[in-house]
Amino acid sequence: MTDTWALSEEEWLAGLVRAYVGCSVLLTDEAGRVLLLKAGYRDQWQFPGGGMDRGEGPAECAARELREETGLAAGELRLLVVEWREEIPDQGEHAHPAVQFMFDGGTVGAGAVVRLQAEEIADYGYFSPARAAALLNPGAARLLTGALEARRTGTAALLHSAGYVG
Repeated sequence: MTDTWALSEEEWLAGLVRAYVGCSVLLTDEAGRVLLLKAGYRDQWQFPGGGMDRGEGPAECAARELREETGLAAGELRLLVVEWREEIPDQGEHAHPAVQFMFDGGTVGAGAVVRLQAEEIADYGYFSPARAAALLNPGAARLLTGALEARRTGTAALLHSAGYVG
């Protein structure tokens, strides 16, 4: 093993972990049902959210994705969960771990109108937490459980998951 102090800056940078970064928002209605979206390109339902752009912070990304996908404006976002997802080995040169940030978007008022991003989102719905967990992939269902617990306790959670796309 080479001492890091003996590496050039280029060698040192090449050895750093690269990770995909995604951000999502937990929104519920007044009955406590979870807002999920159905993307046109995926079988499972998902939270409002997506990949972070260069120059963007996690909360900024979550607010942007929520606005783009639903037309809803985020109020003050509070961090609920940070999830470290291990890389998916069969992705070859694109195999990188991922970091997922989930923020609490609060409660959507009864009069809120959802305007779906037509190019990406095919449908939406508000579902009980149990039904939402059944509609999500297993990793996202685990994220939901952690987020609801963090919302209840006021303490953010750190999750570590095997690699998955979700």
